[in-house]
Amino acid sequence: MIKIYSVSLFLILMSYFTFAPGLSAETTVSKTGTKKCPLCNTVYTDETKFCGKDGTKLTETPVKMVCPECKKEGIPGDKFCKEHGKKFVPLPEALSSQEGNHSEQKKELAKKYYKEGNDFCDAEQYDLALQSYKKAEEAFPDFPALHYNTGWLYGKLGNIEQAINHLQRYIVLAPGAKDLTEVQSYIVILKQAREKQKNIRDRFKNREEIMGEALAEQKKNYTSVTIPAGKFIMGSDDSREDSYPQHAVYLDAYEIDRYEVTNAQYWEFLEYMKKTNDHSKCFKGEPSGKDHTPRFWENEYYNNPDYPVVRIDWYDAYAYAAWAGKRLPTEAEWEKAARGADGRKYPWGNEWDPARCHLSGDPKPVGSVESGKSIYGCYDMSGSVYEWCADWYHHTYYQESPSKNPKGPDKGLRRVIRGGSHFSQPFQTRTDTRKSEQPELFNQALGFRCAKDVGEKKVDVAETSQQTSSKDTAR
Repeated sequence: MIKIYSVSLFLILMSYFTFAPGLSAETTVSKTGTKKCPLCNTVYTDETKFCGKDGTKLTETPVKMVCPECKKEGIPGDKFCKEHGKKFVPLPEALSSQEGNHSEQKKELAKKYYKEGNDFCDAEQYDLALQSYKKAEEAFPDFPALHYNTGWLYGKLGNIEQAINHLQRYIVLAPGAKDLTEVQSYIVILKQAREKQKNIRDRFKNREEIMGEALAEQKKNYTSVTIPAGKFIMGSDDSREDSYPQHAVYLDAYEIDRYEVTNAQYWEFLEYMKKTNDHSKCFKGEPSGKDHTPRFWENEYYNNPDYPVVRIDWYDAYAYAAWAGKRLPTEAEWEKAARGADGRKYPWGNEWDPARCHLSGDPKPVGSVESGKSIYGCYDMSGSVYEWCADWYHHTYYQESPSKNPKGPDKGLRRVIRGGSHFSQPFQTRTDTRKSEQPELFNQALGFRCAKDVGEKKVDVAETSQQTSSKDTAR
């Protein structure tokens, strides 16, 4: 009897010690916690009683034990994750480790978008650059160089308030930077420009009043010119490969606008579209849902009625021209209007003259450079903004194009743009320089002017002007 009792007692004791660790582990898991400051929410270990930041007594906060790899909660009694073999840790530690890794990942992502934005800036695709910079800021907001470049870009785009905000952020993040004085000086200039804009706004009640007053003058003065029928020299043998070869082209007579389409003119078109939703004259293949409103239409830039309208894609330009009873010029028509019949390199002649070309980087009203107009009286065909043409682009088209009224390839991926912009280098403003963009692209450096067919009997003084002025200007 005693023997049996001894065995039974032994078995009971063995059972207790066998299951005791499990009970202990279960108790540990269920009671494991962390302490947190009720004011600042800073997390502390169980041994700490008071917050090191504000001295507040800490409160108990239950915490889950999780795998640091998969973040799954452990089963009571288990010390290691069955799937990954990792020791369970309190959830705040897992999150802290995860946040540390994410922080580095976000920095790398920000660098990637920052570089992407810089590349878009180099390609003069400023709106795309801004989108990349915004993504970089979202990933890692405390990136000094990013705020510097973003501030510079906003200044170029005419958004003074955002330019100031980002440059001031740069100063805070990089207090020891060598160019702080330069940045602070630029901020002063931006603030002065902001005050000037405010004064202009205060003179008018709203944009409708600004545009209405300007349109009356523009309709009287911003006319078109007729380019007479005849041959002209197109392309070049000493320029870019896609402009080769130089060749003679005959064009029928046509009209072309003296000035690029302005904010006021485009505003009138948008008002019509808003009231009627009439897309009957728009390009049949334009993207669905197109309303033709430029990006950032509410920006201050568009309150200046005489500035060339920008951020216009090819479909916007086509729609406006059709609404106005016109069309986009062909590449050949644009080039003849810019260089005349004698093949000049610039609208004013063959010698580069920066005083005749708008390359300042800052926007100006159309027609600001009187001495830069072409022999036919067309303004801003070098500098100001690039201008959409009707043609599809192909780099070897000149080698096979017809000698009479060429209209470009039958199809393509990109449309022709011509003329350079106020952000361009001098070589990009030559009358024979070709460039192209996808028809959906728009940016601060891209606008347009319109053209129109004319009857055979219509005669214009431009032909006489061409004959009498060519000897004086083609130098």
